[in-house]
Amino acid sequence: MLKKLRIEFNSKGENGNIHSILGLCSKALRKEQRINDYNTLRDEVYASQSYQEALVKIRKVIDLVDISGRAK
Repeated sequence: MLKKLRIEFNSKGENGNIHSILGLCSKALRKEQRINDYNTLRDEVYASQSYQEALVKIRKVIDLVDISGRAK
């Protein structure tokens, strides 16, 4: 089994939208040459009915860390 990649995002910031998160996933997975994994993930996210459902699907592949609650 392939290891989960870790991605930090700010759900309350501009990179909190699903397209931005997918962009981060794309960059991370492509760097690891896991293009098929990204393509499958993208298709599953686009088929999601809600933001939360999309995040659940992403978290199956990516360790998403929301930094919105961290102190500055």
